[in-house]
Amino acid sequence: MPEAGPSLHHESAGKWKGFAGRIREERGSALVLVMFIVLLLTILGLTVLTAAVGGAQRTEMRKNDVQSLHLAEKTLDEAVAYITSSLNKRVAASVDMSQAEVDAAIKGFLSNLKSMNNPEDTGNPSALFASTDLHQSDGGKAIGTIVDITDPITTEQGQSVSYTVTLTAQAEVNGVVRKLKQNVVVDTYPDFLKYTLGSENNLIINGSPYIKGNIYAGNRLEISDTANYTYSDPGSFVSRPFELDGEAHVQSLNKLAYKAHDRMGELTGNEVTEAGIISADKVKIKSHRGFVEVNVKSSFIDKVQEAVGTGASRQSILDNMNNHSLAAYLTSNYETMFDHTVLPPKPDPADTSEEGKQAMEEYAEAVNILTNPKKSLVYAGDLTIDGTELTGINYTQKTSEAYPDAKHYWYIIDGNLTVDNYGGPIPIDIRANILVTGKVQIRGKVRFDSTIFALKESNAPIGGEDFTTVVEDAFIEGLNGKELVLMSQGQILINRLAAFDNTEPAPLAAFFYTDSDAQLYGVGSIFSLIGGFFAKGDLTINAVRGTAFRGDSDINIQGNNSLIRFKAIYNDQIFADQQAGLPRVKAVNIRVGDLRLE
Repeated sequence: MPEAGPSLHHESAGKWKGFAGRIREERGSALVLVMFIVLLLTILGLTVLTAAVGGAQRTEMRKNDVQSLHLAEKTLDEAVAYITSSLNKRVAASVDMSQAEVDAAIKGFLSNLKSMNNPEDTGNPSALFASTDLHQSDGGKAIGTIVDITDPITTEQGQSVSYTVTLTAQAEVNGVVRKLKQNVVVDTYPDFLKYTLGSENNLIINGSPYIKGNIYAGNRLEISDTANYTYSDPGSFVSRPFELDGEAHVQSLNKLAYKAHDRMGELTGNEVTEAGIISADKVKIKSHRGFVEVNVKSSFIDKVQEAVGTGASRQSILDNMNNHSLAAYLTSNYETMFDHTVLPPKPDPADTSEEGKQAMEEYAEAVNILTNPKKSLVYAGDLTIDGTELTGINYTQKTSEAYPDAKHYWYIIDGNLTVDNYGGPIPIDIRANILVTGKVQIRGKVRFDSTIFALKESNAPIGGEDFTTVVEDAFIEGLNGKELVLMSQGQILINRLAAFDNTEPAPLAAFFYTDSDAQLYGVGSIFSLIGGFFAKGDLTINAVRGTAFRGDSDINIQGNNSLIRFKAIYNDQIFADQQAGLPRVKAVNIRVGDLRLE
């Protein structure tokens, strides 16, 4: 075999030199790779660390933000509590003040809030601020303050006056500052006077009434399309629609229910609004905890105190009311404060003897005192205003500015009051604020400019025959554009108004309140009211639409929308018309608006 030539050796040597060169060129690449990976890990670590630190800072910032918001809200809550407490003290001490004077005192207090409050002076007991146990990073405690209070804005709804101030609270926690604003509305009128129909317990509406104004349910609002009634036997009639031109104030959506005759079970909450029974924008939540209540018996004592003036003992008044001796107590202890007389039997006009003339003069004087009183009056026993002998009651100074004491004049009857003008063509005029320890009965045509308190308690269950107030076959009109406010401790019966009449009557110009349960009907009769009706217990409405005729064993109802047999329309002038006679509350009504972030 021939030996390899020199060219082959040269080629092998060249290849070896090239391979060794490449090895020398790649020396140090592993170090670069390691350093690159270390750099990537370092960047990744720094990124994670930065994110963690930033997240912690954001969390701390968010925590401070939430805490400052809560502190600002707490500051507003404590400011409202301070305002409420301060005003309640003033209201409690205002028994001898008129409503206008009370309103002026409230406005004065609210107007002075700004000058009383110094956000920099946390040692000032008048300053509105909230402290907390929360410590800031500098060791000090976080404090929220009221930094701005607007002057009160007066709002008149009809003649009801309310005052609105806007509070601005500021709170700072570890450098995070938040501000919240809230409107606070104040008035001193009892809440029940603000509603067309309402109950502190259950408001039950069956059938198809027409209601203009707001309604209120302190527990449940129950609506049904079936009106119930009793003729010779219990009966029912399906009638639609339920018509509300106003708002429904309820405790919660779960307390709103509707039942239809052709549907199993009941609709609740949003189901009621979705079914179109009440539109969602008309349903408002108003907690009963903030409802300003009244008590007829307590208000009755308040009014006797007003009539007596300074020094009247509530306990003595109450004891004598319970012992049926109120008239004797007032006339014996406060004789100069009251007119008082006894109405004797009417003498024979044909008796022209001296004794007969004397008896007639005494009788005429007693009639004049009872019908044209000049100051507060006390009458012992039952009194009947019949339009013939006693033609009415007229306090000419009832609201006269020239006689400031006239606002405290009360006509006190220690017995029952009957206003009976049944069949009389000329209305009886009653222009007086009246306190009745017994029952009140009203029949026939009567014109009122009055607030009446009826004190007798009802002992019968709802629907029984023991009524404190009976309005029967009555036509109640307003005197000189005013109205009647009737406060009854026991049950109220409003009966036989346009019974089986298919022409709409003139509405009752009245506002009724009872400490008991109540039932109102617009089925065989027609119930038409301009004013309102409110019950501390359950209030049940039964109403149909159409014509109704008397049948042998049942009411013959021909349903249609041409005649609404139950109509209630709110009268917002009641606050001005009957201001002196309205029950006084012992606490202000405070309503707060939504929180607004600034």
